[in-house]
Amino acid sequence: MHIVAVVSTGAQRMYGKQRRGNSGFTLIEIIVLIVFVSIAMVGVLAAYQHAMTTAADPLHNTRALKLAQAMMEEIIAKRFDEFSTQGGVPPCTPAGPPACSAGLGPDVGETFRRQFDDVDDFNGLNLFPPKDINDSDLTGYAGYRLQVAVSNAGTELVGLNAADAKRIDVTVTTPRGYDFVFSAYRVNF
Repeated sequence: MHIVAVVSTGAQRMYGKQRRGNSGFTLIEIIVLIVFVSIAMVGVLAAYQHAMTTAADPLHNTRALKLAQAMMEEIIAKRFDEFSTQGGVPPCTPAGPPACSAGLGPDVGETFRRQFDDVDDFNGLNLFPPKDINDSDLTGYAGYRLQVAVSNAGTELVGLNAADAKRIDVTVTTPRGYDFVFSAYRVNF
């Protein structure tokens, strides 16, 4: 008696008797995979770099806002004109009395910010880095610039002469070079 064993092709593959092709990755497949992963990593790292470089922007923006607000409050608290009273009554007029000063900018003898006593004295103020009223650098504001411009702007408001209002523009530049401009009007009253 003869026993005949029939082995299927699946069993032959399982026991390694018939082995063809698909047993691993080829060199070309590995190279393609490396190129694909490298391209994906470049995109991910570029997005990460952008996120890291702009992460400080909200902090810079908040500091710019606080700096401008403090400067604006300091300016608005001053008299309208060199010859106005602190309460503004009576208001100065070009014809007087009291007569308004002719120019914008610091008056004679006002060389330090702590000497500024009216709104237009701040015209042309340029602080890099920003300083306090005693001319000391403000902590945490390295790289910021603060500039002030004051102009006669009564005609921008309804029914006023040019000299009846002053427009105050405070510009704060952040360390990344973004400019924030804040404006307010001080009326002669």
